[in-house]
Amino acid sequence: MTRRRQHGAVLLMVAIVLATVAALAVGVNRLASTESRAAQGDYESRAAVYLADAGMAAARWKNQVAGCTSDRIAPTALGAGTFTAEVPAVKGTVKKIDIAASGVVNGVTLRTLERKQVTLHDLSKAETVKLTEKARDITIDRADDDTDDDDKQLWLEFDSAHALLYWAMGDIKKDALVLSATLALTPDGSNGAGAVVAVQRLMTPWEDDASWKRPHDDDARWDGGNYLAQPAATTTVAGATIARWDVTELVNGWFGGQFPNHGMLLRLTNPGPSVRFHSLDASSSRHPVLQVLSARRC
Repeated sequence: MTRRRQHGAVLLMVAIVLATVAALAVGVNRLASTESRAAQGDYESRAAVYLADAGMAAARWKNQVAGCTSDRIAPTALGAGTFTAEVPAVKGTVKKIDIAASGVVNGVTLRTLERKQVTLHDLSKAETVKLTEKARDITIDRADDDTDDDDKQLWLEFDSAHALLYWAMGDIKKDALVLSATLALTPDGSNGAGAVVAVQRLMTPWEDDASWKRPHDDDARWDGGNYLAQPAATTTVAGATIARWDVTELVNGWFGGQFPNHGMLLRLTNPGPSVRFHSLDASSSRHPVLQVLSARRC
């Protein structure tokens, strides 16, 4: 083969390779474009679901805050789109409403949710109550198996002393919606700042004669309390400041019957100085308080 022919063959091979690369590039671009469109479509679909959910929640909330009305939700911008909610208008106050909520992305309705006979609670007349029914508390101490249920203190020591507290849910109206619940304890003296105190949901019923080893005076056993490992709430104690915990989820579970009400256990999460609070045997102004904000059904 002459040098000229060899040169032509090389050019031909280069041309074939370039053509192949170009074809592959076009294919990759088309694939990327297809995948991009698919990803965009998936994103818009998911966004529409969230928007419709937001519309549903907004319609219920608006008509509860307004005091049991039946108003629609006008198109409302949120994130990448808008939501709306249609509610059939009814004169006067209502107890339940029908809601059709839509999620709109790029001007297209991609998701619609419908709920019939949604129960309303009158949030315009929310009421606060401090629970008192069957309230009781004690300290269980690893070093002292004889519980003193007349002690005016609840004291906590890491892995050595826990406090048990209980309130029945009877002070909350049966048809109510629990909006929030707060536990408040008054320090007995000045506690060391920085101690973290956890509220744990108790899994076993206990009596006033409970101790570190027993929940009540029979064959039942526990070791410092039988409680759910995940804390229901935690707070950091700061000197003589009243300590507060948000226990809304815990109280909702008790009140709604999702799990039995055996009360709560308080413990220190880390080693350090002991912490002391006034108990139910102290003066009423220093009692432990479980305060619940709730709203009645419309």
